[in-house]
Order: sequence, then C-alpha cells, then structure tokens
Amino acid sequence: MAAQKDWRIDIYPLIFFAIVVAAKTYFLIGYIAGNEQLWGLVYDSGRRAAMGSGAAYYLTGEFSYLGYYLVSTAFDALVFYSLAVRRAAKDRPKGFWENIFPLITVFVPVLGFALMFVPQIRAILPDYPQAFLHWLYDLSPAYPFYMNLAGLLIGLFGAAFSVWAISHLRASFGLRTAVRELVTTGPYSRIRHPLYFGEMVHIFGVVILAATPAAIYLYVVAVILQVIRAKIEERKFLASVPEYAEFRRNTGFLWPRLF
Repeated sequence: MAAQKDWRIDIYPLIFFAIVVAAKTYFLIGYIAGNEQLWGLVYDSGRRAAMGSGAAYYLTGEFSYLGYYLVSTAFDALVFYSLAVRRAAKDRPKGFWENIFPLITVFVPVLGFALMFVPQIRAILPDYPQAFLHWLYDLSPAYPFYMNLAGLLIGLFGAAFSVWAISHLRASFGLRTAVRELVTTGPYSRIRHPLYFGEMVHIFGVVILAATPAAIYLYVVAVILQVIRAKIEERKFLASVPEYAEFRRNTGFLWPRLF
C-alpha cells in the first residue's frame, strides 16, 4: 500500500520525463537521419578536403553536440527509470519545503533555459557588451566556435557525471525530499550531493551556449536553489538516519573533501 501511495505522489514528474525522453529521442533520430551535410562530409573525403579547416570545425561541433545530446537524453531516461522502480519512502516529504520547493529547483532552470533558445524570446534577450565581444575576437576570430565547443564539452561532462551519480541512486532517487536508502557507493563515497554537482556543471555548459547575460543570472538563481535544496535534504536525513552524521563528516558537500 505504501509503495502504491508513493507512486501516485510523483506520477506527474514520471509523465513529464516520459514525454521529455520521447521528444528528445524523436528529435535526435530525425536530426541524425536528415542531416545530409553531416553524413556527406563523413563519407566524402573530397568535400572534407575542399572545406579544409572548416570541415574539422563543423564535424567537431556536430559530434560534440550529438554526444552531449545523447548523454543528456540518457540522464532523463535514468530519471524516468528511477522514478518508476524506486522504493517507498521511509520518511515522506512534508510541507512546502520538502514537497513543492524541490520541484521549483528542477523546473525553473529547465524551463528558463529552454525558453532562452526559443528564437522569439532570444531576440529580446540582451547581448554581451560589444567591448567584451571585440576582446574575444582579438584573441581569436574563431572564438564563437571555441565557445560553443567549450559549452558542449562542459555540458557533456556535467551530464555524464549526473548519469554516473543517478546510476548509483536508482531506486533511492526522488524529486521531492524523502528518505529512502542512504547511498554511499560510486561518487557518493566522496561527495554527499554529486548529482547536484553534475547538474550545476551541466547547466554551466548551457550558460556558455546561451551566449546571453540572462543565462548567467538564471544560473546563479539555479545554483542557490540547488544548495538550499541540498541543505533541506541533509536536515531530513540527519533527523531520520543515524549513520548520516558519520557519512556527512567523511564526505564533501558538492565536491570531495580535500583534508
């Protein structure tokens, strides 16, 4: 009965991530199948030679983008799987801060950054100061390529780290603040909140790709929300799980403890 009740509470996030995974998979298949320029360059050495360094820039960007997209889709699929198979909570979420606030920390950055890439909204967002852009151009005329590549690689690392973290959480994962099993394997052997660390790195890559100061402001808000969420979780675990105090002493908050 407890497991059935637990399922009902998070049915909407389950549906949300099912839709996200289906939409991303559909878009990815369509993008790969319909990208004639990409496959033309891959299989035609003559075209690559004619484009010179432009072909290398294009292919590097495309495969970095596809790798990032695959990893981020794998993360969403793992979230869906974890929500579907997770255990019933030993200590269920209570009140606004454990029920609603964690959902805000998830959906505010997801929706905010998604809207930034909508052309109509992007058109009204402020650009970086011209002096800063001229400085980047003086460093390298190809700075847009390098910035995009850096954003993709940083986002890829963050998404891959998040996949690693959630693969150890699995049935203990939840969007709301609840106590299930204390996970101490994988990245959790050194860091208390590796999933949040991975998400912060992932989003920072998106900030670079967004190329607008508004993305930096949203990123600061997202990080603050995640830190507050992590503190709320720790308070709940300290009150419910006796061994959590020792686990807390031996691990870092968002990165491994150095000393």
